[in-house]
Amino acid sequence: MKKYFKTLLFAILVFSSLISCSDFLDEQPISTIGINDFYKNNTQAKIALSGIYSKFADDKVYGQAMSVIMASGTDEGYYNRRYNENWTVGLYRHTPSDNYIKNLWISLYEIINLSNTFIEKLDASSFEPTAYNALIGEAKFLRAHAYQLLVDWWEEVPMPLTPTLDQSSNNLAVSSLEEIYAQIIEDYTFATQHLPAVGDPSYVLGRANKYAAHGLMARLYLKMATYPLKDVSKYELAKKHCDTIINSGIHGLSQSQTMIVNDGTEDKIIVTDDGYRKHFLNYIQNSYDTRESIFEISFRYLRESGIDTHGRIGAINGVPFSLGGGDDGYPGAYAMFNTTPILRNSYITNNDSIRRVWNLAEMKYSASGDASVTPNTLVQGYAPGKYRRWEPADYNDLYTTPEPGVIEPYISLEDNPTPNINFTTVNFPVIRYADVLLMYAEADNEISGGPTTNAIQYLNEVRNRAGLFPIETAKPAAISSKNNFFDELVDERFRELCFEGLRKHDLIRWELLGEKLADLNASIEGAPEFSNTNEDHKAFLRSGLFFNPAKHMSLPYPLQEITLNKKLNQKNNW
Repeated sequence: MKKYFKTLLFAILVFSSLISCSDFLDEQPISTIGINDFYKNNTQAKIALSGIYSKFADDKVYGQAMSVIMASGTDEGYYNRRYNENWTVGLYRHTPSDNYIKNLWISLYEIINLSNTFIEKLDASSFEPTAYNALIGEAKFLRAHAYQLLVDWWEEVPMPLTPTLDQSSNNLAVSSLEEIYAQIIEDYTFATQHLPAVGDPSYVLGRANKYAAHGLMARLYLKMATYPLKDVSKYELAKKHCDTIINSGIHGLSQSQTMIVNDGTEDKIIVTDDGYRKHFLNYIQNSYDTRESIFEISFRYLRESGIDTHGRIGAINGVPFSLGGGDDGYPGAYAMFNTTPILRNSYITNNDSIRRVWNLAEMKYSASGDASVTPNTLVQGYAPGKYRRWEPADYNDLYTTPEPGVIEPYISLEDNPTPNINFTTVNFPVIRYADVLLMYAEADNEISGGPTTNAIQYLNEVRNRAGLFPIETAKPAAISSKNNFFDELVDERFRELCFEGLRKHDLIRWELLGEKLADLNASIEGAPEFSNTNEDHKAFLRSGLFFNPAKHMSLPYPLQEITLNKKLNQKNNW
């Protein structure tokens, strides 16, 4: 069955690639599987949908490029190799001919074309109406998400809603933001009406669901309320969709167990069971925490469907591990992404030790088998810990040096008997419940002109899980005004949602990216370890130095699209 599945899926993907929006062929392609005879039963529909999911999991999208490389260049972190500029988009050194830009564009339009084909070709007569609408709802959800990502990165883009059959179909002008947003909302709305919820008998783990559509619509409405559209009426709709998820009772936080103790001078919260760590271990170990994870890119689902798709989450942005020299069987990590002094300081000044310890691992494992501490943020390899593939069997080993030839024991966390340094099986969160709570708080604060009881409560739910006192106790000034509460939410999203591919787009929609990059460079240059003669240290300043708000609030259109699409004109300044 798997061999049959893979063969058909490969044929569908080949067909899609032949008719993508970036096709260079002059003649009309012919499918080798008879595309008009496909999409006639549940097995074929499942194969086709799995093909669409596999595109999201590809290296060019969530597997690596969009989620890590292109999302870098914020106050969360930056590319740490000083001797090249390979992560061009995160360094703001990209041009219209950049491969990351081209490949993400092509991949998202391949997803759209596969979805359009599915929606047009699925044989309604072969399914009961409920099953048919659920399948169409899933394809519309995936199409909507692809368009949502396109708008986040490029703003106005062409919007094909039918299959692209030949090169002439590629001559398509951009649609307005309002038109694209309307289509995304229409698709997500259909998905909310026809997709199952998590826990429903028909729901398949790893696939879209109705509350994921509500959550991504809330994210879309917050985007519409802010830069560049700035339609503040959309805050109410963002809040409404968050409220739908919160009131459903289906989703919630992975809870921590805490106790309050007094050390003789003050009360302190002790976390006895860390819900934050437990939640992210689920992504690492491919165990679905469907209560908090509303939608994730699931490499496990794809593997179980017979598709050999792997990302690089936890390898290029994971905790350094060099034992084994890159051979299979070791949880290796290149750690090409450095986290920042400003993020570390945000945790320290807020007494946020639980999330700091998980998100900033501050350790490495050498080629000789020595687990040791990474002493400061300006050391290359001060990497995120959120998607760690390993940890010491004994954390005390971080502070000792083993005898020559002795390998300090470690635990491989990933659910993979033969881990590979290049490809991991770590799932990637697209939207989770903590994000919904913080989106509600943001929208409600804007609507009400200041923090309401609900907004404060939802912020506190996120804080409490991290072992922090309520915001009104810890930082009463943060709830004293609309602006102060907004500033706190900006920082709370920073600490809670770091390395989830959201920060750059949050800062863009708030028009804070340039300001935060300036703050980042000030924190780097102000670190006690900084040396103006250290080439690594100077390289860490590149994102802040090269960012230009006149150019870098969205991406330029790919050069090959300008060449192929006679109705697509390049943006100003490019």
